[in-house]
Amino acid sequence: MKVLGSVAKTAYYYKKIQGVYPNWKLKYKLKCRSTEYELTNWLKVSQIKRNKPIAIVAKEQFSGIGQNSKPWFSPKGGIWLSAAYPIFSSSFSSEIFSLSVATNLCEMLNMESIKVDLKWPNDIFYNSKKLIGFLPKVITRGKETIYVRIGLGMNLLNKTPLEGITLSEILNTKKICEYYWTAKLLKTIHDSVAFNYKKEFIVKNANKYLTKKFLPRGYNSKEWKVKGVDNNGNLRIYNENHEEILTRF
Repeated sequence: MKVLGSVAKTAYYYKKIQGVYPNWKLKYKLKCRSTEYELTNWLKVSQIKRNKPIAIVAKEQFSGIGQNSKPWFSPKGGIWLSAAYPIFSSSFSSEIFSLSVATNLCEMLNMESIKVDLKWPNDIFYNSKKLIGFLPKVITRGKETIYVRIGLGMNLLNKTPLEGITLSEILNTKKICEYYWTAKLLKTIHDSVAFNYKKEFIVKNANKYLTKKFLPRGYNSKEWKVKGVDNNGNLRIYNENHEEILTRF
């Protein structure tokens, strides 16, 4: 009953959001290896359908994997989810989808008066500490994008590594409703898909939120500087001698 209650509570807050949004098929896990693993298994037995996004949310992961196969620290108290959103289009701009997710997450938090930065390509920072991390994947068949996947973690009330920060710390309260924020994240994923065609707008917003304090792994901030994000979602960096373009994939 506790798991079913979690789905119902998230659906309640999701329905309170103004606008026309698709109904998500949700599953909650009290504890699992990783939501990405669970989502993969779900998609093996249930083919994704048009206008029917799906998501798995875990209270706790014990073997989450982040970018570059790094362990994804995901204890109780945070939001750990994996979603699949149907696209079925040959005109979907897959190269900027990661930026679309990032800018919409920043906008979501900005609407809540939480000022954050984008650390390219897929981390949302508050005062130089990580609040949200996400991993997007685009699934294609020929020239058609069939669906997109997003693995996402948001720190709410959980313990974090030194480089992380929770929403509780930011707002200075423990009265955080995980179901409210899960509903907000589902809406944000939808918005990231719905507005993905606005390439110039997404790139402009990405550069507005982009932090230039941090460089990707392997680049020394004493030698390299961040120039900005280009129209293909790549990060441009430079030093005294030349400029480099770093791709998301």
